Amino acid sequence: MPKTTDNPPNPAKRDRTVPPGVLDPARRTIINKNTGEIVTWNKYGYETAGEAGMATATCLPGGGPPLHYHTSYSERFQPVDGELGVILGDSGPRHLMPGEGADVPIGVPHRFFNDSDKEVVFKAWVLPAHAGFEQSLYIMFGLNSDGLADPETGMPYSILHTAVVADLGDMRFPGFKGGVVNYFIRVLAAYARWSGIEEELLTKYWD
Repeated sequence: MPKTTDNPPNPAKRDRTVPPGVLDPARRTIINKNTGEIVTWNKYGYETAGEAGMATATCLPGGGPPLHYHTSYSERFQPVDGELGVILGDSGPRHLMPGEGADVPIGVPHRFFNDSDKEVVFKAWVLPAHAGFEQSLYIMFGLNSDGLADPETGMPYSILHTAVVADLGDMRFPGFKGGVVNYFIRVLAAYARWSGIEEELLTKYWD
């Protein structure tokens, strides 16, 4: 009789360096069901040999992330339809019209926002591309779609999920209080990685 085993080998995991939208074009677009944000990846870093990632995104009235910075990549924002507000460093708010752009150097605190009464569509570049940033958006939007995030803020209910998203995306916060938050993010993200929580999130929302 053929030999059987109670523990068959695990199937090989897919190559996680290949973004989901490359394997399935329908997954190039992700939607945050709570905030209404839509992101379509025009180019993943995988498709540019890591040179850049580029997406077309929406920002609804009142939307936009808190002030933050990145330590490993710069960004560029350019509205396509509507007026996109940006804050860079210590400068006051600017409002970009279609065709205008704002470059965000590495380490500079910044945020974009929409203080108009209509949706803004804009293009965003990550330079160089950052795989963790791409993964973090899929996880964040997925958690929102599954009811695991606050409907008003879009932030995950779980502090460990929040830490994974922030750490994967290299999202850091300025100032003394921000430094304290950054420390705990790193600690919690390390625990989430050790305990398998990060792996679960990547398997569910990226793979």
